Amino acid sequence: MGMKKSALELKRDLNTIAGNLERTAGEISRLAERVKDVDVVAVLHLMNQQYKDADRLRAYVDEIKAGRITRARSE
Repeated sequence: MGMKKSALELKRDLNTIAGNLERTAGEISRLAERVKDVDVVAVLHLMNQQYKDADRLRAYVDEIKAGRITRARSE
């Protein structure tokens, strides 16, 4: 049984957002390397949070794939 279009759209959107979070974490790292007197701990905390959020979104994608999360039709 295939996924409904709305579920595919939700899955695609979540994957896109997760990828954006991961790219942003990489950009934070590159910017921090160029800044003098940067608070490394704060930067690492920000990057860690970005990666954790991306992982959570990808877990939602897995739940959509397994059929545990569905998107209802809007009326």
